[in-house]
Amino acid sequence: MASRFTFTKGTPQYRNYRIGVWALIIAIFLLIGFAFVDVGSISIGSNKYNLSLIRLNKAIAYGVAILGLQVVIGYTGQIALGQSFFFGMGAYISAWLVADHSWPFLLTLLIVVPSCFLVGMLCGLPALRIKGLYLALLTFGLAALFPTLIKLDSLYDYTGGANGKLTGYKFKAPSWLPLDEIAQGLQTIPLLGSFFGDGPLSSREESRLWKYILFAIVAGICFWLISNLIKSRPGRAMRAIRDNETSAAVSGINLAATKTISFGIASALGGIGGTIYVAEVGIASPDDFSSLVAIYLIVGLVVGGVGTLEGAVIGGLVYALIPDWASSTQSIAFVPERWLQGPTGSLILGILLIVLTLFMPGGIATAINKAKGRFVSIKAANSDKNSESVAQNS
Repeated sequence: MASRFTFTKGTPQYRNYRIGVWALIIAIFLLIGFAFVDVGSISIGSNKYNLSLIRLNKAIAYGVAILGLQVVIGYTGQIALGQSFFFGMGAYISAWLVADHSWPFLLTLLIVVPSCFLVGMLCGLPALRIKGLYLALLTFGLAALFPTLIKLDSLYDYTGGANGKLTGYKFKAPSWLPLDEIAQGLQTIPLLGSFFGDGPLSSREESRLWKYILFAIVAGICFWLISNLIKSRPGRAMRAIRDNETSAAVSGINLAATKTISFGIASALGGIGGTIYVAEVGIASPDDFSSLVAIYLIVGLVVGGVGTLEGAVIGGLVYALIPDWASSTQSIAFVPERWLQGPTGSLILGILLIVLTLFMPGGIATAINKAKGRFVSIKAANSDKNSESVAQNS
């Protein structure tokens, strides 16, 4: 079935379409921030599900970490299950620099990114000799090792041991940013104003909203860089290795360099996600970076969609919201109440994974892209010329 709207790359119509899409995304992002700057809830039937910027900030952190998995798993085809190691590494480096050396959080990325990148490259060296389940087992060992490593007595001054490392850092919204004025302006919108509160923002709410914007900007830069990477020559080399490693080698691609660099990039993104996470929660605790986190990040990757940038965003939201919302579910039609009592978050997340694997094998992002393809299609700039030349030659 032909799409209702067709755009050709490089044309003014395509550029306007892109600008419109990004403007809509930014507008939705800001409106959500102002609507849920305080704890809000979404009602579905008799169930109420809490939503706040705290959860959304965690979703941003998870989304960046899953973006790293997209690089090494989705685009390079290497099975790596140790992302929680670098997620925790970034969190602890940032917490140590902020708490003990009074660094601003964003400045800690100057240490987090290269440190995680180098360690990730070293951990990626075994991928040159082993692959498949053996590589998955090796990388999962890193995830299992991290909580124990953090609790070592020799590292207590840096990590705080089992008690964790408090940052003691407080974000403060800059005075030049008119967050309160914008909020009060949104409150005057007819019919919709009540969704944005009923008065001026408190200093705490302004700080919370500022964090949300700041974290989203950092995440946006990460997604933009990876988007450009995937379209570049190194990105094409990664995808060639994923599709057929032997053919990639025959084509002259340096397998060793490409694989290790992909591990390094993925690890650096995991570290950035950890920095965002600890900046939100204010403490780096060993329990927040267990091997279970590594599994949840993989679940978010699969549910969101492997090999898609949008899948990282969806996966972060799934990880941050679904387990908690599932535990808050009190009633479902045709489901006995006793089945919903207790820790049902992981159970429902597992069921969701099974259902999506059966009916949406490419993940939620792939299903959305297929649905979007019925309305909007994008053609390459030279597709019409190629079709004309083929017709002439025939």
